[in-house]
Amino acid sequence: MGMIKIELLKEHPRNKEFFDDIEGDRWQEFVESIRTSGIIVPLIVTQDYVVISGNQRLKAAKELGLQEVPCKIKTYEDKNGLTKEDWMLKDLIETNLRQRGIGNLNPMKLARCVVELERIYGIRKGNNQYLGGGSALSAQALPNISQKLQEEIIENTGLSRRRYFELKKLNELIPELQKLVEEGKLTTKAGEQLAYLEPEQQKELFDVLGESIAELKRNEVHEVKKQLEEYKRTSYSLQETVEWLKKEKEKLEHSKRELEEKLKNIKPKIIEKEPDDYRQLKEALKAITEQSNHITEKLNQVLKEKEELEKKNQEYLEGLKKLEEMNKTLKKERDKFIELSREYERSFEEEKWGFELTHALSDLSQKVAGRIAAVEVLLEKRNPVNEKNTQMLLERAIRTLEEGIKKLSKWRIREDEVIEVEYTTYSGSDL
Repeated sequence: MGMIKIELLKEHPRNKEFFDDIEGDRWQEFVESIRTSGIIVPLIVTQDYVVISGNQRLKAAKELGLQEVPCKIKTYEDKNGLTKEDWMLKDLIETNLRQRGIGNLNPMKLARCVVELERIYGIRKGNNQYLGGGSALSAQALPNISQKLQEEIIENTGLSRRRYFELKKLNELIPELQKLVEEGKLTTKAGEQLAYLEPEQQKELFDVLGESIAELKRNEVHEVKKQLEEYKRTSYSLQETVEWLKKEKEKLEHSKRELEEKLKNIKPKIIEKEPDDYRQLKEALKAITEQSNHITEKLNQVLKEKEELEKKNQEYLEGLKKLEEMNKTLKKERDKFIELSREYERSFEEEKWGFELTHALSDLSQKVAGRIAAVEVLLEKRNPVNEKNTQMLLERAIRTLEEGIKKLSKWRIREDEVIEVEYTTYSGSDL
């Protein structure tokens, strides 16, 4: 371990892909801890001064104007089937997960960490099931590794098994929904439910609802998912029936053409009775024609059912959109009502403050005037010039009044700006 100049250190090029900067009060507390205690845990850097662990400590050091920071240099090289870059990436992800704590990370970026680790562990163990390249962030390129390797990743990262698979599922969301999760607009739970839909269904739902899809509750997402899956199953079943009917119709049409060709080639002699083979061909042709007509009728019926199903699905999605629009309107009205309530509370507090201040000043004036008048009456009865105790109390009263005048005077404005208002005091018997 040694001190390295800050200007030599570089952030890992993929650090931002997996980890956000600390922000807000937590960041201020973090900077203050480094200001008072220094960097206790050294940064881990490569032989090329790329920071593997400690990007936030480095950022804080720069903000504090430090010239160098304590670092531990770790050498990376190609080994055990992994490239130098993958070893660096493995350490970058795992050390940051352990040091930052799972609860402090962006769920979508944490989901990318999970998939990236699966890719790396799969390569390290000679798993050739991973078909993707690079960071494996699309649903089509998700790695498929053994349960043993997954358990190893869970242990090394500190994730629970439930959380691990929940996060992994988020990678199957379309990019638009991943963005909502990353921005904190769509919850992990709701995102996981949506990830069970086919990408086309996710896109269809997002096209209808837009970002308001993030406002769906988890049970609502589950209901939408159930409806779309039911539509998918029924639509798939109808499509299979359509394909089968088309093939059957094609077979019958082919047989019909063959029979018609055979009938053309038979030239029965003009006799009283048609040949048996000619009559049989005509009967077969009639039967096939009837079957073909029946199949055509059935095909048209199924196509109509499929069309009605698609129409109902579209109506459902449009109804969902209208419901969301109504929810938005209600939310706006609610927000407006809340704002009016807050405005009323502010107005009420202002009036209450004004009343309490007026009452307090009026009460103060009356009590001071009343007390001074009472003291003055007593003093006029007998002049206490030679009574030391009375003189002492008199001086204390004058000082108290002078201090009170000094405190209240700072709130005064120019005398010519004050409009004198005469107040009448009523006693209880006058009311």
